Amino acid sequence: LDTITTEYGYEFAKEKFGLTTLTDHYEASDGRILSDINYGPLAMGAQTIGVTVRDMSSAFATFANDGMYRKGRTFTKVYDSNGELILDNTQEKEQILSKKTVDYMNYCLTDATNEGTGTEANLFYSHGITTAGKTGTTTSMRDYYFAGYTPDFVACCWYGYDNNKTITID
Repeated sequence: LDTITTEYGYEFAKEKFGLTTLTDHYEASDGRILSDINYGPLAMGAQTIGVTVRDMSSAFATFANDGMYRKGRTFTKVYDSNGELILDNTQEKEQILSKKTVDYMNYCLTDATNEGTGTEANLFYSHGITTAGKTGTTTSMRDYYFAGYTPDFVACCWYGYDNNKTITID
């Protein structure tokens, strides 16, 4: 971030990766002004108001799609009982990452599921499927997050409270 600047990183994440909830100005209940144009939100994942699971899934799918970004969707096509196409949700796509960047990210994220904190998501040994992903836990155990993918699917899970309450596990 020192090289590209936090401003560029913020704009790239918001505009290219579709992280729509990133904010450059947020007034906290205690009067502090918070912004995602900072090291923590951009490098560590501690965004001011968070990122939706759909947006995070779309962003992570970019690594599985060789750097090609596509906005998340609920369906691709819907056919009626006669096999006639009634809804088509074809996506626009944009190349936002180079092959070199994607290769580096896939290496790092595959390592996280092979040997890191995401080993529970590893499907290679049980099913022969390469997996990649990233876990995350916020300070004071207020949020748990996992974003991961195989060559065919992307999945993201968030566990926490909307009111930023600490999670207790019995």
